[in-house]
Amino acid sequence: MATTTNIFCAILLFVFTLGPHTTQSKPNVTPFGFLKSLEGSRKGQNVAGLHQLKSYLVKFGYLENNRVSENELTIKNDDGLFDEHLEKAIRTYQNNYRLNTTGHLDAATVKQMMKPRCGCADIINGRNTMQRKHNTSSKSMYGASFYGVIGTRWTSSELTYQIRVETLIPGSENMRYVVADALNKWAEYSPFSFQEVGEGSRSNLVFGFAVGDHGDGFPFDGRGGVLGHSFPPPDGRSHYDANDIWSDNPGQYQIDLNSVVLHEIGHLLGLGHSADINAVMHSGINYGERRRVLQEDDIQGIQALYGS
Repeated sequence: MATTTNIFCAILLFVFTLGPHTTQSKPNVTPFGFLKSLEGSRKGQNVAGLHQLKSYLVKFGYLENNRVSENELTIKNDDGLFDEHLEKAIRTYQNNYRLNTTGHLDAATVKQMMKPRCGCADIINGRNTMQRKHNTSSKSMYGASFYGVIGTRWTSSELTYQIRVETLIPGSENMRYVVADALNKWAEYSPFSFQEVGEGSRSNLVFGFAVGDHGDGFPFDGRGGVLGHSFPPPDGRSHYDANDIWSDNPGQYQIDLNSVVLHEIGHLLGLGHSADINAVMHSGINYGERRRVLQEDDIQGIQALYGS
């Protein structure tokens, strides 16, 4: 009897020590899950649900939501035609992510699109920064640098920042350390210095978590989709989806807070996404993956903007 009681108590203790954000559960439904049912779609087909793919490509800059021309493109719930505009957009996406440019939704493309990722667009105002090759004396894995530049820069090298502490969630308790460490990594290869100020003070950069529509025009979509987004100079806001499962020591089904913050700071400083799959500024990251060290491509990008 005593043995049974001890086992029962041990089980209860184990259950209560697992917090809601430390449970290692694989997400069954993600905002990008619709892509799996569209796999194999190609030009000329009319496929139910294809409007979701078009909306995905609009979000990340590959399609225009409204094209003012005789072939005006609008995204409607019944818009299931796989036309030439969609084929071109998919080819561009595949080219950006070093996939076979088939123009149709093959398995490799779906796998890449379903990764949790940064919410900042790959193509901004029609400018595909991921396809700009930069000839440098130091070569990356592709034979050239593939960093992206958004086009705006800070005019001062001394920036202040604050963390909206009231927004912090389980898994982000060490946010102050994570942000400070990531800023120092960028400062090592650029002229910047960063100083933390109190919450509510005026600052150049602001870090915080939010859920759904949080007032900046770019609502979050829940667990496993867009992880965060940041606004380039001189805006300086950096937001993270509170519905994702964050950790600074991630398990198999958690997102590494350090890696995403390091990535988002690149956007705050004026960098876009990189086509180098090893770069911190590559847009997607897998559960449990750590990308905490600036790569050659990231360093070349920040120094192209600001010098060493």
